[in-house]
Amino acid sequence: MADHLPLHYALSEALIVIAAIYAVARTWPTNRWFAVGLAAAGVAALVAIVRIAGGMTGDIVILHEFLSRYGALFGLGCMGGAMLGWKAWLPPLLGVVAAGLGMTFPAATPLLLAGLILGGAALVYRRTMDQKFLAAGSFAFLLLAGLTSMPFRAEHPALSWHIFHTLVAVWYGLVATFVTETLHSRSQGSSS
Repeated sequence: MADHLPLHYALSEALIVIAAIYAVARTWPTNRWFAVGLAAAGVAALVAIVRIAGGMTGDIVILHEFLSRYGALFGLGCMGGAMLGWKAWLPPLLGVVAAGLGMTFPAATPLLLAGLILGGAALVYRRTMDQKFLAAGSFAFLLLAGLTSMPFRAEHPALSWHIFHTLVAVWYGLVATFVTETLHSRSQGSSS
């Protein structure tokens, strides 16, 4: 992908930012570390908008790629730790370990992402009282976003970009609707 991107690339990034703000706002009152995990990819999308709209190249491209790859690992680690709920320090620890593994073994990043997504879906399934498959499927939808856009990357990079980012925005909406309800109902049950 070229350093300088046409302005239309910022449109699907804006969808992610809007969806991330919605998801973080819905999740923050119930589980702050889960919300921090959701915010990670939203920050990467915001940096992408600044990069694209400003026609910027150089270090901001590196920052965007770093936040996209390792921010996603950190965020998914935080969300997994938040769903485990054992200790308050577990979400950031798992986030840092996931990002650190990705930095140490960059070739393993796709497998780490897939493992964290599927592990997160399993945790959502385990924690959900009703609509288990819907909630877990909502979390796992992120994996579908990557797989759906992959065939277009080489020959149609703009289409791949927009498919992936639009589906990530849909994932935020699904998580905010179905997984946040799971977190909310668990926090209500534990407070009574």
